[in-house]
Amino acid sequence: METVATRKALGRKRMMAEDDEAKGAASMGWMEVEKEVLHSLETQKVLAKEGLEKKTTNSSETLVKATFGRDWEDDEWAAWKANFEETEETTTIPEVKREESMEEWEMRRQEREKADLEITGGDYEAWLASEFRRDWNYVWSRGYGSFEDTTRILPMRFTYKPAPQYRAYPLETLQIFSAKVAATRGGLQWPLDVFGMVAMRDNIDHNRNIIFYRTRDNCQTLTKEDPNLVLVGPTRAVVVLSPHPVIIEVDLKVKGTTESEDKDLSFLAVPFICGYQFYSRLHNCAYTSKLGTLEFTLGCIVSSVEATIFVRVIRGSWPDGFRGQFAAFTTGAHGTKTFCDKNAPSIDHEKIVLLDSRGEKVPVTGDGKIKLSRCVVSVEIRGELKVSVKAWKVDNNVVKKEKVFTPLKAGLSDDTLDIGFCKMEVNVAWSLISADPVLAESVL
Repeated sequence: METVATRKALGRKRMMAEDDEAKGAASMGWMEVEKEVLHSLETQKVLAKEGLEKKTTNSSETLVKATFGRDWEDDEWAAWKANFEETEETTTIPEVKREESMEEWEMRRQEREKADLEITGGDYEAWLASEFRRDWNYVWSRGYGSFEDTTRILPMRFTYKPAPQYRAYPLETLQIFSAKVAATRGGLQWPLDVFGMVAMRDNIDHNRNIIFYRTRDNCQTLTKEDPNLVLVGPTRAVVVLSPHPVIIEVDLKVKGTTESEDKDLSFLAVPFICGYQFYSRLHNCAYTSKLGTLEFTLGCIVSSVEATIFVRVIRGSWPDGFRGQFAAFTTGAHGTKTFCDKNAPSIDHEKIVLLDSRGEKVPVTGDGKIKLSRCVVSVEIRGELKVSVKAWKVDNNVVKKEKVFTPLKAGLSDDTLDIGFCKMEVNVAWSLISADPVLAESVL
């Protein structure tokens, strides 16, 4: 049964609801007001165009007066209406984009290619190389020195001294197996007398880690049968810090009769990204610039340590007329015991040429040390390092010996190679690798 208290409570609720509605109407913003007015005017115009305009209970003027709660003077209403009509006239409707024909698309593509050709001079890779120097100076010169600086980090960094805890460990590195001039253009004729520089830049110090260097007075002659560059590096392990790339920098020229007749063979600064991977694998990549195509055979070596190889004659001597080739091979944990792509190119049979006398006498110092062209390689900590030597004379049988070394995190390994006319000692210095940046002012 409804009591007096119940009726009073219901009355209070109705009053509160009416107050809320009034507050809501009063709080209507100017944007809502104009939307309502504009909608009303637009509706009248549409009805007028179609001949269907009807008399409505409230005109736009009445609606505005009701909304603002006061009567507008005739001149105020006329000014507001004129302003609205002027705004409507100046408002433009976006033009609908029509579909482009094939002829127009082709014309636009040709214009874009023409503009790109004007910028790059027709050699995109060479243009990138020229831009790379400017970008490097802008980003890295303050902390890492001059653009031409070579890496100050030496091999065997932690062979004899303790590696810093948690800051040096087996890292992913880039192995450079070979580099060759795979093709030429622009009328170049073999043989080619090549000089210049090839280097790798990693994120440790962003400086050049030279792998090939010849002056104009000491060119290497390349033939169509043997177009491989004689590599002299890297001088330390090339560190891969994915996803950051290693920059392959090339500036090679072909020697002419005079300096003015020298020609640019290759000019490059290209990024190489190994990507995240769980096993070591082989990569072949080729880059065309200027008058030549340079082809690299590289290996991304996971969980690797740095190995520095030394060879010394301890008995006998290397006879004249015998060609010698010293090489290294590395193996990785690539097989059924690892979760990897079994069809991926393996590094196991790729040769790293440490020295090839190429018909000349093997260079030996007074104390018996053989002067290798390059001596630093990367070895997967779960793999093996094989060092081999081949000796042969023209039309004679080849004498070949090899030794296998198990990787260490520090210290030395040694063994001997006996090829009959001389016996050689092989020493391998092992070192962990640090990923800490080395600035130009860093103390090593």
